Amino acid sequence: MKVHFIRSGERRYGMRIEREDAPVLVMDPAPGFDPDLPHDMVHFVVEAALGLKTGVFGQIAAGGDAGSFHVEAGGALPAKERQRAARKQVAKGAKLIKAQGREGELSELAAFLFDVGWRSGQRPDSAAQRVALGEAERTRAGLSPDERARIDAARPRVLADFERLSQAWRGLRVGDTLTLEWPSGRII
Repeated sequence: MKVHFIRSGERRYGMRIEREDAPVLVMDPAPGFDPDLPHDMVHFVVEAALGLKTGVFGQIAAGGDAGSFHVEAGGALPAKERQRAARKQVAKGAKLIKAQGREGELSELAAFLFDVGWRSGQRPDSAAQRVALGEAERTRAGLSPDERARIDAARPRVLADFERLSQAWRGLRVGDTLTLEWPSGRII
């Protein structure tokens, strides 16, 4: 699966996801623009490192839409076939979301923890940063020992990937794209 992170404006990004045997998905604008590392790129890295099969990108790889992407308009299919494919996509996405269990929540919690931890080392100390770190400590305390161990084991990979991808993302101009392969995180 190829995940295209598109710098679609000065403070805006979109996404385009190409999958084998499934419709192309898009979202523009995507939520959580950040000049260093957009929200969905954080999820991509964290879910890949933790091996989450039912997080946002695991659901999409399994043929879903994670409840927030839609089938790309246009393409080679006639309009009726595109509409049918879009309806099937929504139904499959809803089924995957319903079945995601704890991994969907773990994706959100781990993305928050890694994001706050990484940014605390990147940005000057501030009152907002201290509040976020306190919230991260409370979030971490609410995880099971196995979940904390899993997150701790993934930490070196996640932080290294954040650094690598942040550098690439900051180098993009409006209209440029950073394409990643799921789940390896390799820049294509």
